[in-house]
Amino acid sequence: MMATSSNKIFSESQSTVYVLYRRRFYILGVFSFLSFNQCSFWLTFSPVSLSAQSYYNISSSTVDLLLNWGPIIFIPCLPLAYLLLNTRNGLRRTVIILAVACFVATLLRVIPSIAVSPSNPHFKIISLSFFHAGQIINAACGPLVMMPVSQLSCLWFGPNERARATTIAIMANVFGSTISFLINPAIVSKPSNLPYLLYFHVGLALVAGILTLAYFPAQPPKPPSHAAEILMNVENNNSDSGFKVYMKGLWQCIMNPSFVLLAIVGGVMTGTFSVWTSLFSTILNPENYTEQQAGEFISVCSRCDCSC
Repeated sequence: MMATSSNKIFSESQSTVYVLYRRRFYILGVFSFLSFNQCSFWLTFSPVSLSAQSYYNISSSTVDLLLNWGPIIFIPCLPLAYLLLNTRNGLRRTVIILAVACFVATLLRVIPSIAVSPSNPHFKIISLSFFHAGQIINAACGPLVMMPVSQLSCLWFGPNERARATTIAIMANVFGSTISFLINPAIVSKPSNLPYLLYFHVGLALVAGILTLAYFPAQPPKPPSHAAEILMNVENNNSDSGFKVYMKGLWQCIMNPSFVLLAIVGGVMTGTFSVWTSLFSTILNPENYTEQQAGEFISVCSRCDCSC
């Protein structure tokens, strides 16, 4: 049972009491952990591309495809994540599905290492089948990581805390890629150690899943702000948040030049950085840089990105 200690905030009219619960930091921490994991699992093979190619006898294009499932699956899953998030208790449902799906994805990827010997002639085919399935499931979690951030910060944090809470939740995902480029080459010091990395990811997903299932309420007992109060009332009485509403809102965004400009600028900047950094190990290989050195380079770039 979580502690019920809280801070009370009175509105200007003194007619409404808004409450800040200390458990909000636990909620943010668990969600950030899940966000960190999702990005780490997405970048499992790219930081150790050469080792993966050697151990599983696959090409660099196959390693790139395992990475590319992220943006490929993200697009069709985006409207589905919207519909899920805007149901009753949508935040809790979204986060629980995120935790369970990430665990299932990592579990699928270790099955070949447990059930099949590397000397088996079908080891490559069996491994790739489970790897693709795991990467696709983890990719489907992308929208579940990115979409709930603003709702979580609004529901649990006060007006003067929401910006920091949103930043932490978003940057946890970026931090996952930064750590992956350092941890993955350290664990996979030789190709035969690659299964250890997959076991490590299962452990991360299991811990995050236990923390989520142990305690992650849909919303606080009392709202921390007027905006949260409105959001909670809308959610509790939600009857019109279907696909038509989603498409109507999307069309309004498309017809807004300011939104389109921001989307293009943000997409080009983020997309270019993500593509370039995720393939850093492969790009530097012809220049005789090791996976460890490539990981150190990209971690510096990611830390600069986080600082900005």
